This record gives sequence, structure tokens and C-alpha cells, in this order.
Amino acid sequence: MFIETETPFSWLREVLVPAIFVLIGSVLGFFATLLTDNRKAKRDDLKAKRAKESFLRAIGMELDALGNQLDSSLYEVKDSARRVGSGGVGPNFAAALRTSVFTHQIGSVRDVDDPLMIEVIHFYSDLGTLEQIFEGVNNHSAEYNRFPQGSDDRAMFRSRITSGLTVLQEQISGFGRRLRALRAKLPPAEDPSTPGPA
Repeated sequence: MFIETETPFSWLREVLVPAIFVLIGSVLGFFATLLTDNRKAKRDDLKAKRAKESFLRAIGMELDALGNQLDSSLYEVKDSARRVGSGGVGPNFAAALRTSVFTHQIGSVRDVDDPLMIEVIHFYSDLGTLEQIFEGVNNHSAEYNRFPQGSDDRAMFRSRITSGLTVLQEQISGFGRRLRALRAKLPPAEDPSTPGPA
């Protein structure tokens, strides 16, 4: 006959061995999480870097188009100043500058703590003053065109338009210089790592 005996309680078997396995599992879990988080952080940093590079490349292309627009606007402002100076019709400018890439894509850039990014942001925020000057000249021009030729009111608005056009020429020239200096710092429009057409 077999008699079952109760095995005595053992701290080693009942407490210490399970505690060691729990500790080993916790340490392995901690390092696995750390490794996964580190990989995810590196992947996120790489994505952020690519987004920033692509944003700067797109800004460069937009600045190329904006430079052409500013050159055309400067020509039109000079022509308008000549026309108004000889008593002709006052100008009416379309004051919308090409800033859609910046406006729509700046939110996708995670890290703007970079001197080049800050310079881009300052340039675009200052560009709003140019649009305000265009609007001011348009307003004075509308008043100027409303009055008959030879009236005192027309002469008063002509001097305001002339003054506004002079300021506009200076501002456009200044923004053109800033644009060219900024564009020189940005990456080329074409990605050099992609092969061109054969």
C-alpha cells in the first residue's frame, strides 16, 4: 500500500524559483521593448528627415516660380509707374503670391529647429507685407481711377499711387535678393540620388 506523504514547504521551490523566472521575464520584456522603441524612434527620425528634405526641395521649386512671379511683378510695377506718371489709368494688381506649397506643407514638417527652416519661415511670413502693399496700391488706384482727369482729388491719389509704386519696387527688389540668397541654400529641384532619363 502506498501512503501519500505531504512534501514540506520549500521557500526555494515555492517562492524563489518563480520569482527568478518573473524577474528574468521582466528584464527580457524591458529590453525587447527598449529595442523596439529604439527602432521605432530611428524609423520616425528617418521619416522626419525625409519629410524635411522633401519639403525643402519643394520650397526650392516654389521659390523658383515665385522668383519668376516677382520678376514679372517688378516689370509690371515699373510699367504702371510710367503709365500713372503720364496721367494714364492706375494699376490693379493680382496680389496673390505663389505660397501654396509652404502653406499646405509646413504642417507636415515635424522639426523646424534648424537655421535654414527658420529662414524659410521668416521669408514666407515677411512675404505677407508685400501683399499688403499691393492691396494698398490697388485701393489708391481705384480711388484715382474714379476721379476725372485734371481734378485735385485725382492728383492727390496719383501722388499716393506713385509713392506706393516706389515702395513696391523697393520691396520686390529686396524680396528678390532675399529669395535668391535663400534659394542658393536649398537643395536642387531634382533629387541627385534618382537617375535621370537615359
